[in-house]
Amino acid sequence: MKRERLPVLAVAVMLLLPMMPRAAAAHGEAADEPFLKDLTVAFYDVNIGPTSVTVGQPVTITGKLTILDTWPYTLDPPQTAYITPVVPGPVFALTDRTINGEPAFGSVEVEKGGTYAFKMVMLARDPGHWHVHPGIAIQGTGTLIGPGLWVDVAPSGQPFVLPVTLLDGRKVNLETLGGNFVWWWSFIGFLIGLVWMIYWTVPKRTVTRLAVTSQLPVNDDAPDIGLITPRDHFWMDVLAGLTILLLVIGWVGMARKYPVRLPQQTDRFEPTSLTPSTHMATVRSSGATFDQSNDTLTINARIHNTSASPITLKSYVMAMTSFVDGPEEELAKAGPADYVGKLSVTPDGAIAPGETRDVTLKMTSEVFEQERLIPLHDPQQLIAGLLRFTDDQGHQDIVTLKSVLVPTEFRPQYLP
Repeated sequence: MKRERLPVLAVAVMLLLPMMPRAAAAHGEAADEPFLKDLTVAFYDVNIGPTSVTVGQPVTITGKLTILDTWPYTLDPPQTAYITPVVPGPVFALTDRTINGEPAFGSVEVEKGGTYAFKMVMLARDPGHWHVHPGIAIQGTGTLIGPGLWVDVAPSGQPFVLPVTLLDGRKVNLETLGGNFVWWWSFIGFLIGLVWMIYWTVPKRTVTRLAVTSQLPVNDDAPDIGLITPRDHFWMDVLAGLTILLLVIGWVGMARKYPVRLPQQTDRFEPTSLTPSTHMATVRSSGATFDQSNDTLTINARIHNTSASPITLKSYVMAMTSFVDGPEEELAKAGPADYVGKLSVTPDGAIAPGETRDVTLKMTSEVFEQERLIPLHDPQQLIAGLLRFTDDQGHQDIVTLKSVLVPTEFRPQYLP
């Protein structure tokens, strides 16, 4: 009999395995629609390090982002944004942030076409294996995420400390400041709510006889069936009175302990623009294709050199990915390895001043499918990115390129 049950047990296990929860490998950026990543913001030159620290040691995120001129008209125009580390919960503590070289304590004012260089320093707070990204939260749109890296945080043998100097000169540990008060205050409020919940769900008929109570009018106490009695009103008045008393005690205690209080401060500013007033080149796409069979994106573009020096196309940036035409050393500097690929430019070489050249950009990478960067099933199959040019004097410039995309091989995900 036991042997006969083995096949049934095996089938049951196979059916349950896909339903088992799995650890998240990133922050869900692959779930965003392609247009939300391709046409909004491009991240590049991102560096996250060190990738192995102990609790209390700093991790620094640097890089640049550009809000593209191709911002979708279906979204609110970008005006207010907050550049932030994207991590799985409070496992790091942000201690310093600058945008375009200026300290940024909160949100900043941004605009389409703006380029913003960021630097964020955070302290490792909890041991673990954490995925770290830079991100920009734009009001009306949400958070757009850049490339990420895994950071290993090992225990240090000491509790995490976050020292802060207050305006009156006192030095406190922000990690534990007011912790006991917050815990007991929340616990007292929880007890009041717990008593209220048990009172109405255990001895009363509110829940156990839903077939009857759900047919009663909203303001009907139903005293004839003992649903809500005068004694119930009395105890609810007691609970309400305790709640009000708790709030009054808290307000009086705060006023006595902190007689001098400042309202929360807001300091929003527009960072000094890094976007040049003139560009080295004008670019225009003549179409793009994506081959699903080998994950290859091909873009045809016409480039006109408007500068007085020869220029060379060095890279193409799309959302959180960068594709570089250069040696391995340049690829390593372009960002986290999982989001960097090789760019092939045909014909290659410098473009002379005043010259107009038709070029073909070709990129092959699994990141297109992994991050859902290609809009294969969208009503508007558009992509956009940044072309980075350099001249013979080492100056750099980025120019936005928007392309209409045509998939060359349609392969639905539900087919093998």
